[in-house]
Amino acid sequence: MRNKLLLVLLIPMAALSGCDKVNNASRTFDTMMGGDYKVYVQGIDEPFSVNDGKVTSVPDKGYYVYYPTIEGKERLVQSPIQITTIIKMD
Repeated sequence: MRNKLLLVLLIPMAALSGCDKVNNASRTFDTMMGGDYKVYVQGIDEPFSVNDGKVTSVPDKGYYVYYPTIEGKERLVQSPIQITTIIKMD
């Protein structure tokens, strides 16, 4: 009985940790890809344009880091992962 209970508790934990690894891997994959991106952040009307750059994720801290062109200059922007949508343009 005790072994069955332990097994019932461990299977969901393993499944959830596996999903987290997939999510982290996909975020890491975004980090390795360069190119042109449109970055939409909830609450900001205009998307940010990242030209010939990359969007780096910091999953442990919960945000993306990127350098969009704002008023003709590249500027550092950090946005929360939960409210950010990234679209590859090229």
